[in-house]
Amino acid sequence: MKKFLLFFIFILLFGCDTISKKDNEIALIDCPAVFFSTENNIFVQGDTKNLDMENIDYKASLNNYYFANNCNMNLEYKNYLLDLLFIVEPINPKDKKINLPVFVILYDNKERIIDRQYFRIKDNLIFNKETSSYETTEVITNLKISLKKNNYVSFITVGFVNIN
Repeated sequence: MKKFLLFFIFILLFGCDTISKKDNEIALIDCPAVFFSTENNIFVQGDTKNLDMENIDYKASLNNYYFANNCNMNLEYKNYLLDLLFIVEPINPKDKKINLPVFVILYDNKERIIDRQYFRIKDNLIFNKETSSYETTEVITNLKISLKKNNYVSFITVGFVNIN
């Protein structure tokens, strides 16, 4: 009789445990294709109206991407953790601060825009004390892109926001 009682206690304990964990279940989904905008893949910080190179702080370009920790879906959202690599070339920087405005556009399989998301990437230029100059800097950042579960993302376009 004690064995049956222990058996039912274990069932109740493990049964309740799995019910409470169902709310937190995460399923892996296919990651969409990623494209870099051809018109907005280079960002120039500084006075772009004057073509004098002395007025340009730095030039940044999109270089590569990688989906970190795969793409997943929970009960409400699809999550895409996108790592981006930027190459920032100092031209005449006034200080070491890097400030990159980035957009992400999500499309469905009929090439219709589902959503637009905007991010600001902040980092610092690498300063070489031996040469007393700034060096080309690799900036790696992780964008957490979330979208309602009922949307299907076919591909993503990434680019720099054009600030005039």
